[in-house]
Amino acid sequence: MRRKRRSRKIAGFLAFTCIAAGAVCIMMAFKEQGSAAGKFMREAVQSVIQEEEKEMIPFQPDTIDEVSLAQKFYYQQLATDEEKKIYRELLQGLRENTADIYVHCADPDQANEVFHSVLDDNPDLFWCEGSASSTSYPATMSSEAYVITNPDYAYSGEEKAARQEAIEAAVQECLSQIPQEYSEYEKIKYVYEYLINTVEYDLDAPDNQNIYSALVGKTSVCAGYAKSMQLLLERMGIFCTYVTGTATNSDGSTEIHAWNIVGCGDSYYFVDATWGDPVFQQEEGNPDERAMTYDYLCCSGRELFRTHELTEGFNYPECTSEELNYYRMNGMYYEFYDSERILNSMYASIEAGERYTVFKFASDDLYWEAHDAVVYDLVKQGASYLGQWYGLREAWYSCEDDPGLDKITIYWRYG
Repeated sequence: MRRKRRSRKIAGFLAFTCIAAGAVCIMMAFKEQGSAAGKFMREAVQSVIQEEEKEMIPFQPDTIDEVSLAQKFYYQQLATDEEKKIYRELLQGLRENTADIYVHCADPDQANEVFHSVLDDNPDLFWCEGSASSTSYPATMSSEAYVITNPDYAYSGEEKAARQEAIEAAVQECLSQIPQEYSEYEKIKYVYEYLINTVEYDLDAPDNQNIYSALVGKTSVCAGYAKSMQLLLERMGIFCTYVTGTATNSDGSTEIHAWNIVGCGDSYYFVDATWGDPVFQQEEGNPDERAMTYDYLCCSGRELFRTHELTEGFNYPECTSEELNYYRMNGMYYEFYDSERILNSMYASIEAGERYTVFKFASDDLYWEAHDAVVYDLVKQGASYLGQWYGLREAWYSCEDDPGLDKITIYWRYG
């Protein structure tokens, strides 16, 4: 009897000791017992071993504060907590230039989709090429399924740091010029004009898919404009997301395009600084003297969807308000044909020495009702007034009619 008691004590002691040491030898202590307790302990040890093996998978630490993602459009579009965890793991890995990002995911296609959501939400990740490959690893007896995502990085180390410093200097240069008392709309308008005035549209611009090209290099394409708009407005606490789709150019061709949705007041609006840039319009074959276009500043879907189409699959905010239509706000918007008002607008522009006068009409029918009178009659009266007002022997002007935007622009030359 004493021997039996000693045996049980030793087994119990060995079990305690081996579990504390990592649960490697415990199976030996109970192998000979064949008891229910032995079976229970074997299963417990196996579970411990499996858990330890699971922990060996180096998942990317999930350290991103969800509060910081509250205004990130694509993050908020994710349907499940699992997808949001994948997003946070990828974001953390991208910030650290991690070569192999281990994420809690079983489907590589899902990881790749979330990867692009991360990039679309975070324009500051300029060092990412925009591409990645993902490989899945199935669950086993000792581990859960996971995916390794391998992003392509354009910059790292000292070069990344130097470019980051240059971008931050450019951001501060822009934002420091904006008066603190500006309204949300005025801040959006300022950034829109800033990008158009400082960036030239160039298909061959280096780094043209990220903010460095626009903010530092000052040449870019739609992606650089839109991501820079997103970054600058987010820095001021204004909701702005990057959206993609297609756009139909003046020659009828369709191409992949990027622009923005912004929140202002209680409404959402589209903003497309690329299409507002006269250099881009010159690339599309329009007159060299074309003015900055405000049709794409805080515009509605009714206006934008004439030429643009959003990528499907997302629940975008509705952009239906026309309250912030630039032409409406500045007395250039016509809801009925009024020849006297049109002439007076020309005279006022001429007296002020303005380079152009714009007439924006509320509909296609109204545009065509006014078109011939403005382009073939009223503009001549305006040119005559220009000559008289400035004592010129000749007065020069040109007309730009844009039926796609229901807009006529008259350019004046003062000698």
